[in-house]
Amino acid sequence: FSSYDEDELETSKGLPLADGERYSVSTHQALLAAPLTERIDFSLEVTHETMSGASPWYTVPDAAGAPIQVMSGASIEDQRDDFLLKTNYYLENARLGFASGYSSENDYSAINLGFDGETHFNEKNTTLSGGFGLSLDEIEPTDADLYPTRPSHESKQTYSLNLGLSQILNRRSIVQSNLSYAFGTGYLSDPYKQVFAVGGVFFSDERPDSRHGLAWLTRYRRHIEEFEATMHLSYQYYLDTWGVSSHTIEASWYQSYGDDLQITPTVRYYTQTEADMYVNYLPLGATGGGEYSSDYRLSSYGALGLGVKAEYALRTSWLANIDWKLKLSYERYLSSADLAFSSPNVEAPGLVSFDVVSIGISAEF
Repeated sequence: FSSYDEDELETSKGLPLADGERYSVSTHQALLAAPLTERIDFSLEVTHETMSGASPWYTVPDAAGAPIQVMSGASIEDQRDDFLLKTNYYLENARLGFASGYSSENDYSAINLGFDGETHFNEKNTTLSGGFGLSLDEIEPTDADLYPTRPSHESKQTYSLNLGLSQILNRRSIVQSNLSYAFGTGYLSDPYKQVFAVGGVFFSDERPDSRHGLAWLTRYRRHIEEFEATMHLSYQYYLDTWGVSSHTIEASWYQSYGDDLQITPTVRYYTQTEADMYVNYLPLGATGGGEYSSDYRLSSYGALGLGVKAEYALRTSWLANIDWKLKLSYERYLSSADLAFSSPNVEAPGLVSFDVVSIGISAEF
């Protein structure tokens, strides 16, 4: 179970006397994984989410021209159910995998499938992996009849490819590098966002109908026997045809205390440039017909994530043949234009900060 809660919108960034409540999400997840034969296994993951609160709608200028965030109001009530089935077939030095899933919300549904595989060579010290994925999404926005900028039905498709290489360096270290490509086509705008033009005119969120994205991720892991710990480091660079480029750096320290307890602190830093079509608001006299979005997720900003996770092995005499683990985690996420490599002249007022608390239990037998 996970609880996700966004901080309230700061008073200085919203309309006077407006409610600053934002999004909260409760997530329940269950996973069952088991072998079917000596060469085949499967897993089934089920997720149920309930969402409520308000989200950024559009931004308007104040008397000095600074952007002010207008929220949707605490009117969002939704839930999502997601099912994902995976199966693997194992060869002597390789694995072939297939996955298929379905996700459904009040206004959104998606069907996805994927194939992946890996092969080992160099006495299993080197692994080459790759995969392909496809997602077919349909959206039917609520209250489309009340807002002329909101479509009644749209669809999009996303195709993804990835290729990776993993190399064992020695008995303590391993390095992995992956290259991923994604292509989205169809309706890629957000029907619940609007763009305000000075003078009181509203336009719909308009983004290109295609997007190519490329990401390069490299991970390094090293076990430090003297401390009974393992260090994880990763770096990812991303760029796409919307003009967004980003850097993600993450470091984790897996510290074991005997056989029962493991504590893992994590720090993650993220920075991105703004998309070509991003605007806080349009000037007086704007007539539309272009591509623009005031979605803060397309602005230039940086973010810092701090988290800690604990795993504790539960010893039970009455179920001695089952390995139980209790898992607890907490993450604090902060975003700001000041945290970006290159800070924009004006910060997007809708940038979000949030907390995530999770608790889980697993049993292996």
